Amino acid sequence: MEIDSVDKLVFRVIEQVAADNCDLDKVIEFIVSFSYEQSLSAEILLKLSLIFDKYEMYKEKYVISRACALLSSGRMREEALTEAGKTASLLGFGELAAREFEEVLEENPESLETLSRYGIVLAKMGKLDAARIQYEKALEIDPSYVDSLCNYGCLLYRLKKMDEAEEAYKKALILDSKNVDAHCGYGILLYKQGKKIEANYHYTQALELDPDHVESNFRYARLLEEKGEPLEAEKYYIVALKAEPENPKPHLFYARLLADHGIVHGARVHYRYALKKNPGDVEAHCEYARLLARFGHRHEAEVQYKKALELDPGHFGTLCGYGDLLKEKGQYTEAKEIYRQVEFFKRSA
Repeated sequence: MEIDSVDKLVFRVIEQVAADNCDLDKVIEFIVSFSYEQSLSAEILLKLSLIFDKYEMYKEKYVISRACALLSSGRMREEALTEAGKTASLLGFGELAAREFEEVLEENPESLETLSRYGIVLAKMGKLDAARIQYEKALEIDPSYVDSLCNYGCLLYRLKKMDEAEEAYKKALILDSKNVDAHCGYGILLYKQGKKIEANYHYTQALELDPDHVESNFRYARLLEEKGEPLEAEKYYIVALKAEPENPKPHLFYARLLADHGIVHGARVHYRYALKKNPGDVEAHCEYARLLARFGHRHEAEVQYKKALELDPGHFGTLCGYGDLLKEKGQYTEAKEIYRQVEFFKRSA
């Protein structure tokens, strides 16, 4: 029976994806082969991908969507590739996401959604010029496509083309005054220009439209901190953390807020989580070490300083902090060597 084949497929996919040495392309090959053998249609695979999505089983969704694309054609193939690309991007698999979107564009080069999503993936991978080409293609096809305008504005901001970025955001808001991403992006740009009152307006507009919008909560919290309103800022950090608990950035900035106000245990929790998600963040290791040293946890502080220096041997803040820690511990010879490195890097800079 077909239902038995589907159950068997689901079980095998979950089992293979959970394996430590999982090769997603091999899982996809298995799904295609199994579907041929059991006469499972592409329509069934697409429905399965939606079920996996509902349960936030994103790796499983990705392999099923990709297999569906390999077994289908026309509109269904495009839909399956789009779902696979979106899911790969969500998982942080940039190369795989790019592959899916490129295949969509081979068949439908004027897909506005795909051009915009492909641009986002390329920008995340640091391929800013390639991303710009995708957004400009989309806007050439439809100058009023708001998603591309917002993404284009964000990219231009990263390229430090502030006037062009502002123009893109303004146009997006004229076309859609309730676009959350446009308000948030424009707020970030205005903040960078020192126009904090105007930035405040756009952040609050974004939050009125979507109270759980992560970036708007995070940015507004930072603005409130600068205004000397830490208790208000904390509320917005907490909303951002609840909305996207896996994102290390709100954890890091909330840890800084707590550390600044002497709430050591809470700060430690959020520093640890931020570093768990982004262990290569040198600045976070350094800040966490300073907090630990400040409250007498010298051994743990030394561990964090050493991790930071493994990542960046010339990190100025870490060298200074580590030198001070060694001096406090009475290790004057080691401290002197660290201070010598500080002077060397200062002269080099």
